[in-house]
Amino acid sequence: MVMTPAYLAAGEPLLRTAGVALCGLIPAAYVAWATAPFVASVHLHLPPYARHSRAILERFARTAPPNTRLDVTTMSLIGKPRVSAFTLSDLRPATATATATAIIGWDNMGLRRRLGTVNYLRDTAIVDRKRKWWRFRAVGGFNIQEHPDVRQRDRNLKTAWVWGVVREGIERRAKGVVGKL
Repeated sequence: MVMTPAYLAAGEPLLRTAGVALCGLIPAAYVAWATAPFVASVHLHLPPYARHSRAILERFARTAPPNTRLDVTTMSLIGKPRVSAFTLSDLRPATATATATAIIGWDNMGLRRRLGTVNYLRDTAIVDRKRKWWRFRAVGGFNIQEHPDVRQRDRNLKTAWVWGVVREGIERRAKGVVGKL
């Protein structure tokens, strides 16, 4: 893309100039498409009582009700955060949903849920119907990294273990396992 003005100024044929421009646009478009589902942060809305101690927080995380609010932040290509707010019941593991490609798009192709990067899905059909036509569609696929050893790796994240517990609950709910823990 940087070379395109130089090609135009030099009087190169338009077809060659267009080829040079595409050589710059295609990688940028691929990076924008492939990295869109990567999650920067997950914020779990806690009730006040769950903030008093680690034991109570763990108990809440293990038995989090389906209406618990989540804010999942992904980053756009230009670095602008995009927050998706929904409930735990809206989130499903990508392998547990037969209609995953319909949620992500691309009909039955889905390109294997963005080349295997999507591991959580949510149905955005209702949200998209309510949006204005000029707004971006809601994010339906997420890549939330799985790090069981996050406490040893990063000392700044004091409660990162909560996501692992919540993730287990999401997977149990998707399998239909309900009962005592």
